[in-house]
Amino acid sequence: MKKVTLLIVMLAFMANISMAQNKERVNAFNYSKNAQGYINTAEQFNKQNRAEKAKKQMDFAKIELTKAKTSIDMAAENEETKNDAKTWHYYGTVYYKIAVYPEFNDIDTAALEKSLNAFVQIAMLDMEYFKANYMDIYQHINSITSNYFNRGAVAYENGDYKKAMECYMTAYASMAIIGQKDNEALLIAAQIAIYNAKEYETAIEICNQLLADQYESPKVYQYLAVANGQLDNNDEMLKYINEGRAKFPEDESLINEQINAYLKLKREAEIIDQIKEMADKNNDNSVYCLIIGTIYSNQESDLYNVDSALVYYDRAITINPTDENAYINVGSMYIDKSAALINKANELPLDKFKEYDALIAEAKVFDEKALPYVEKAYELVPDDNAIRQALRTLYVRLKMMDKAKELE
Repeated sequence: MKKVTLLIVMLAFMANISMAQNKERVNAFNYSKNAQGYINTAEQFNKQNRAEKAKKQMDFAKIELTKAKTSIDMAAENEETKNDAKTWHYYGTVYYKIAVYPEFNDIDTAALEKSLNAFVQIAMLDMEYFKANYMDIYQHINSITSNYFNRGAVAYENGDYKKAMECYMTAYASMAIIGQKDNEALLIAAQIAIYNAKEYETAIEICNQLLADQYESPKVYQYLAVANGQLDNNDEMLKYINEGRAKFPEDESLINEQINAYLKLKREAEIIDQIKEMADKNNDNSVYCLIIGTIYSNQESDLYNVDSALVYYDRAITINPTDENAYINVGSMYIDKSAALINKANELPLDKFKEYDALIAEAKVFDEKALPYVEKAYELVPDDNAIRQALRTLYVRLKMMDKAKELE
């Protein structure tokens, strides 16, 4: 009889514990519901421009949410309720409110992450419950995703690129919980990873996920090419450029990346016709003419050709008369030829007067050709000390000492 009585007492005790923990979950629900009531009233007061009354309502809501947090934390830690999907549904809802209203953020600064993790738990614990409550979960997840987008934008503006990248990646992960793929979020993350955070391996992982999702965009191939190029994975870089060009033959970003890649590998002969095609197609853009001019004016290139370089530099100047780069490059090309002749003259034996004078005279011709280009470059960028010094050197060589003195 005593054993039976003891068993009854123990069962009653355990039942009380279970009820107590379930009560905490119910309390959390009720406190959260009360908080929402105050929030709704505050929003009405705000519409009526009654800010003080709205603030009081939000203060009351904060008190209720703090109680809700305490109760749901207890329920989430208890053996009786922690494996119940409903617990995590309430948990996610409570922490969601803490996260999305600035007035409540100091209750728990990690509330958004905790809310998201709670909704993940629901799917892991009870898919039937998840499906039955899909619309409510969907609305919360959708809003959480928007919050991560906003956080990513703020972090980017503040220069915290790693955090921005992670926020957009989390936005993608959150939508995946409800069976959706926010590939635009991943694409933004990849862009930040490459061009801002310099997280090239992460960028490759992101882009591979996009390919796995069968998300077709020229930017995916462009970013894979850039990231692999930065890691000196040149074979992979060319692989993704070629794959991207095959799928998106008219995409100019991929064409430009192909040009950059072949220039980097000093394989300009393989790409020069492609650049010329782009120059003809974009006849209002001086960049392509400038690139071709640079290739032809490179003495280390098999394509070195001064006359061809001048043709394309002149085209660049015609298209954009205020682009100092073309003027600088033409001036540098002439100055280099002049310097080579002067060096050659200085290496002659002392008795080679005629040969010396002939070389110096020829060098002067190139200096005279360089002068208007360097003067124009200096006019466009007067604060550039290198251009200033080059112009002064030309004035000295051409015995224009008054002008040289002005540049001291």
